[in-house]
Amino acid sequence: LELLEDSGCELVPFSPLHDEKLPEGISGLILGGGYPELYAGGLSQNESMRRDIRHMVKEGLPCLAECGGFMYLHKEMEGADGNRYPMADVIHGKVSRTPRLVRFGYIELIARGEGKLLKEGETIRGHEFHYFDSTDNGTGCTAVKPGRQRSWECMHTEGNLFAGFPHIHYHSNPSFAHRFVCCCTEWTRKG
Repeated sequence: LELLEDSGCELVPFSPLHDEKLPEGISGLILGGGYPELYAGGLSQNESMRRDIRHMVKEGLPCLAECGGFMYLHKEMEGADGNRYPMADVIHGKVSRTPRLVRFGYIELIARGEGKLLKEGETIRGHEFHYFDSTDNGTGCTAVKPGRQRSWECMHTEGNLFAGFPHIHYHSNPSFAHRFVCCCTEWTRKG
């Protein structure tokens, strides 16, 4: 977040649980990690926020979503109570609890195509730590475990969206953060 601030971003906090809509005049959206399954009922009940996020991301608002934020963007998510709840429906998959940690550890993401934030073949590092999985993890990047042969497809990289389970380490590719700021600037000019 400090790298984004150093690149010219003003971070504006908001609550998808308590606020009715996104803050006025924002130029981008960051949905960080956390444990949305613990708040699934409240997140689901805040229909106006879910609707606003769905509308703004589909309109092209630049959006970074990691792990818990990625889970929130799905059509449906299983809560910690075992019930299923409607979420923001930006990603048309479903998120469910798994019996163990899924794809745990450090990774390097390799862009599988030309995107707004990563160019084809470009890399950025991150890590995964989650007990949930999605029916639609995306195919925009290949995640590779360091020093190992294990890899898998992940990340939604369509348009101005960069969303998936990995927590991204922006300092491993500062151009990624710079490009996000550029996308936000373009959004502001467009609006």
